[in-house]
Amino acid sequence: MLLERLIEKANQKPEYDWDAYYHWFFTEQAGHEVSGYTFWECKKCLTINVLYLPARYGKCRCCSLIHMATS
Repeated sequence: MLLERLIEKANQKPEYDWDAYYHWFFTEQAGHEVSGYTFWECKKCLTINVLYLPARYGKCRCCSLIHMATS
């Protein structure tokens, strides 16, 4: 019974369009049109940061180390 309900729920269309929401959210955060995002780890302080693509560089939110998008 529970397994049948889980299978039915998995086959239903999602209640919210999360892809559209995250596209809008990241575009607002970046201040320009965002085609994607990636995460990178700062080599100095080991903080995980997000880089909104297309971007040439990112800045660590903790220690301000510059990260080149191509590296």
